[in-house]
Amino acid sequence: MVTIIGEEYRVEFSAGAWVTRPSTVEYSDTETLTNTVGSTTTTTVVNGTLVNFRSLLALPNLTFPEGHITVRIAPRQKVRGEYIPLHYKQTVSPLSTTFNFNGQTYKAGDTVESTYRWNEWKVAYEFDAIVFDRGFVGGQAALSAMNISAAMANTAQSGTASVTILMPGLGAIGRYYLTSRISVTADFFGFWLPGSGTSTHAHSLEIDGYGMFNFNKHVGAQVGVRAWDAAHVWSNPLNTGSITVVGPYFGGTARF
Repeated sequence: MVTIIGEEYRVEFSAGAWVTRPSTVEYSDTETLTNTVGSTTTTTVVNGTLVNFRSLLALPNLTFPEGHITVRIAPRQKVRGEYIPLHYKQTVSPLSTTFNFNGQTYKAGDTVESTYRWNEWKVAYEFDAIVFDRGFVGGQAALSAMNISAAMANTAQSGTASVTILMPGLGAIGRYYLTSRISVTADFFGFWLPGSGTSTHAHSLEIDGYGMFNFNKHVGAQVGVRAWDAAHVWSNPLNTGSITVVGPYFGGTARF
């Protein structure tokens, strides 16, 4: 029998830093332009290019803050919240390939400044179905909100496009205490907004694994690895994108 240190709390706060290493960051935005001259109105659809921010626009590896909260509402039940904002900003000169974005054309040879934001928050209900002396295994039902936006600018023009997508999801979590103070945790979420090829749809898969050392029942330190893979299609105006990012993170935990 092991005396666990770190599970006697009502509220748990965690904050840390995620060292992101994105492998895929793609975004496309199609716009319909309307021009009226006298009594004549013309409409032009400028199909967006699926822009690879990583290879074409030199999106870098960066470190971002993250925040988490867990509230224990019953011995086996918890409510969890998480917010992780990603904000990449980069400049490429000269641009190697011409592309369309937000109804505008950026030509090869231009100097292009760009930003890419991928902000996600999620709220989850957790029920620990299996509880034993060294840990637990539980299931989760969750809601996620992804806000994805991108902006481009050169010396002559600028444009911004963004979408926000809500998705329901399910997940699982397991924790095991190697010693009374040291635990390992694995956390998985899958989110899905169904739709046809021409309607709005999206998905997101999130895998998280970390180790925790508890100095006492109130304070702990953690280090882990997180992987995200997400994609979306927004129907009107057409906006598509995907991101795959993996990286280590570290942080601290306070419990009350």
